[in-house]
Amino acid sequence: MIISQEQKEINAARELVSKSELKQVRLHRCHTELQGEENSLTPPFGLAQSHNTAAVLIDNVLHIEVAFNFQGFDGSEGKASLFSIQCSFDVDYEVEAGYHPDQEAIDAFKDGNAVFNCWPYARECVQNLASRMALSHPPPLPLLRMVPIAKPPAKVAPPKSAPSDAPALKE
Repeated sequence: MIISQEQKEINAARELVSKSELKQVRLHRCHTELQGEENSLTPPFGLAQSHNTAAVLIDNVLHIEVAFNFQGFDGSEGKASLFSIQCSFDVDYEVEAGYHPDQEAIDAFKDGNAVFNCWPYARECVQNLASRMALSHPPPLPLLRMVPIAKPPAKVAPPKSAPSDAPALKE
């Protein structure tokens, strides 16, 4: 899974990163459902995932909820569903006294750093639950990577051609 942020978002979160400390990660909510039988579906099995975040700063504690949605499916053309897992984690960061991050910094931090901090917990949760559903070949959750969004290259004007009335070069 890849989290992509623009350089301005990374810069906005940078100061908050340096002025906060992760205090707690806890499972907030979890729902799982086995939707198909592995032996009646077509391998290989795939995985779709999505996430969303919400944050609130109260006094000097930044509370963030990171919710993940995972959908396992088979390799058939119709992508039959194997399982569904939704889990969310509460993450608390203690912010230095006297520091008041703006909303842009909080948004960039919750959508980047907080997701990154919760990812190992989500991976472990999904693998554990898939095992408890007796799935022998659950699709692995990928490593999470944070990749800056690259700016598109600036367009360069094509070189102007010589006017038709310009004298020809002699060899």
